[in-house]
Amino acid sequence: MAVTASTEYRFGEFRLLPQEQQVLRGGAAVALTARAFSLLLVLVESAGQLLSKDVLMQNVWAGLVVEENNLAVQIGVLRKLLGADSIVTVPSRGYRFTLNVQATAPVPPKPVSGNLPVATGLLLGRDADLLALHAHRQQHRLVTVVGAGGIGKSRLALAAARAEVGRWRDGVWWLELAGLRDPALLALSMAQTLGLGLQGRDAGPSALATTLAGHEALLVIDNCEHVLDAAAELVERLLQAAPGLCVLATSQEPLRLSCEQQYRLNPLDVPRDAATPDARSFSAVALLVSRVRAAVPQFSLSDDDLPLAIDLCRRLDGLPLAIELAAARIPMLGLRTVHDHLDERFRLLTTGSRTALPRHQTLHAALAWSHGLLDDPQRGVFMRLGVFSGGFTMALVQALCAQDGMDQWVVLEQLAALVEKSLVVLDSGPGSRYRLLESARAYALEQLAAVGMTPMCQQHHALTMLGFVRGVDDANLDGALRTDEYAARMLPELDNLRAAYAWADGPGGDRQVAIGLAAHVGSLIDYSLEFVAWLLAQRPHVERGGVSDATAARFWRGLAAMNMVGYLSVADQLCAAERCAVLYRALGLPKRIFTALRRVAVWAVSLDNHERAGAALDEAQAVMLPDWSPEFQIELLRGRAVLASHAGQLDTALALNQEALRLARDVMADWRLEVMQQTNVADLLWEAGRYAEAADMLGELIRRLYQQPASDYELMDALESRLWILSEAGEKDSAIAVAREALPVLRRMPRFSLVGCAHLLLHLGRPEDAARVLGAHAARARAGLGHLHVNPARLLRSAEAGVQAALPPERLLALRSNGEGLDSIGVCALLAEALATV
Repeated sequence: MAVTASTEYRFGEFRLLPQEQQVLRGGAAVALTARAFSLLLVLVESAGQLLSKDVLMQNVWAGLVVEENNLAVQIGVLRKLLGADSIVTVPSRGYRFTLNVQATAPVPPKPVSGNLPVATGLLLGRDADLLALHAHRQQHRLVTVVGAGGIGKSRLALAAARAEVGRWRDGVWWLELAGLRDPALLALSMAQTLGLGLQGRDAGPSALATTLAGHEALLVIDNCEHVLDAAAELVERLLQAAPGLCVLATSQEPLRLSCEQQYRLNPLDVPRDAATPDARSFSAVALLVSRVRAAVPQFSLSDDDLPLAIDLCRRLDGLPLAIELAAARIPMLGLRTVHDHLDERFRLLTTGSRTALPRHQTLHAALAWSHGLLDDPQRGVFMRLGVFSGGFTMALVQALCAQDGMDQWVVLEQLAALVEKSLVVLDSGPGSRYRLLESARAYALEQLAAVGMTPMCQQHHALTMLGFVRGVDDANLDGALRTDEYAARMLPELDNLRAAYAWADGPGGDRQVAIGLAAHVGSLIDYSLEFVAWLLAQRPHVERGGVSDATAARFWRGLAAMNMVGYLSVADQLCAAERCAVLYRALGLPKRIFTALRRVAVWAVSLDNHERAGAALDEAQAVMLPDWSPEFQIELLRGRAVLASHAGQLDTALALNQEALRLARDVMADWRLEVMQQTNVADLLWEAGRYAEAADMLGELIRRLYQQPASDYELMDALESRLWILSEAGEKDSAIAVAREALPVLRRMPRFSLVGCAHLLLHLGRPEDAARVLGAHAARARAGLGHLHVNPARLLRSAEAGVQAALPPERLLALRSNGEGLDSIGVCALLAEALATV
């Protein structure tokens, strides 16, 4: 940068050249440290004046926290050089320079083109960011790279600045603010870095702006967040006074100037799993491997370790600093040990680069720096956010904090500030959803524990989530539990619901909250197995009483739902539905009465009590009103169809289900209901022996499910039905292909038909395995959990006949007995082994 010439000072046999930062004695340079030179310059410029210790400390150690004895040491150095009487100490007041000083005419400065630091390490995974940042820089005079601490803002800014070296007449300059503590010294610190020779009162923002008015340069101002107001004020003055200046800043929070273009830096990319194409080339994984190889050149990531590396990077949020700290531990501890101890990340990730900023040498220090920038209200909201798991909405945060007496508008303001300060992430997509990065969440929980507020906030979180599910349930009076809107509201909060239930059901929890959560989520079929366990665990407490009629009704409705098949007997489910209907009649809620009666009809038909089923459907139809959602009509049509099917009236049943499908698709436009109805129609086609039609319909449905945000429940239903249809139809090759496709889903959702597996194993030439699986089914049936509808019952008869024909009676008996202990995972293992041999 071309800088203004500086004055030369003479005293005794010495010459002081501020621009060159040199002291000459008789033409020979005198060796002085940078601090000693700066101290001498301040004293000489104010020769004869008394300067306090504070003034000297602020000018020489700008913004740094140092001991006063550092000043005494440097004064001693200068006295040894200049003479004992050159600097007089005025006790308790300061120092005075006593030598006679003469200022000579300015000398031309030497042109300097910049001071960019040397880049350390590769900039991995930031090619797109670098291009985008360069484009912003070409269009805007002020660009701020914003992001969480340790995300790589400085490294990206340095790479962008290096690309501009040589394009600026007066150079590209790196201005590091991390060590600056006093915002009032920002202009002085910047002037010193630029070598402008401004000192004391002449180094204020106005003087600096005037001095730079004619310059053409790029200033890279790194780490602005802790002196944000001062940085914003100075940058604004510089840009107004010097049209040839541009600024590239980095900060955890934007400067909020009208001319500012923000560039928010996201974490590095992490592959979904090891099966993701080119998983090793994703930037987070590549950084991890690169940093480990820096210490152990022969390190390679094996196929077995790749899933561990991916999960490690994901749990570290793709944050470069955290990944580099983890990589530093791997040579000594190994990848698995580091991965398995991430819950203790603040004690584990403590080995940063010796040359890094102090706050980047441990993960805890990086978060402590960010946390230190918050005011008290922001800290209060931040630590409370730690109890959320998997993200949260603004409404949930307001509900949580309102229980601590905070106004909802204050909460909104604090959350917005936390987003700006890069401690909270606002996820893109439909609706506004927020989350803490995992490391930030761990730090928030640490802060919460430090002030003894963890139990209280966990309780408030559980109550907040109970209020949430009650609200969704109340708003859902007009529809079935599997509508798109219901799923869109409920599914994102699964992690929060799990955390709330874990607290409520645990030591020191709240039984009423646990029952309420189980009752309200018990019919969420998408995650049925998990919530079945909640319902079963709370059932004894509900049966003992002490819960409200509304909660009890909702609880029995959950037990009566389809997701309890295989966990309760059909008789138990019918009883639960009847209890639910009684309670809703007493509560006077017609739509709830309808849904309870619909469940009564389902289980009454399953027990061949057609009279009770018909009566329940008639009562349900009687309570319906014309203005109710078509979803209720769909439910009634489905109930009538099941009753007709059991009466052998397949054509009637098919027509009823096809009308329900039409309503779901054309009137409701609800694809989840449409999926359910297509599965019902396919089952009836299968029952009628129209195998090809049923299999084709399900094949098309499966293709659509892969294109939609479908749950494993829906995918499992479609894959499983198609698999058993093809097996019964003798389409062996097609059945094998579908079985391979379905196996991963069956492993995740172990509620599939055991008799279907037995039938398929038999036709794959594995009669002994088929016999074992039939033994597992028989054990379930004896427990009242093996009720079968028409199609599975037919498969059972076929499988039973097949194994009896293939095996001697005593061998068959032994195999069935051996198979009684098989669970769903064991059945999947048998199926996988069979598929591996065909």
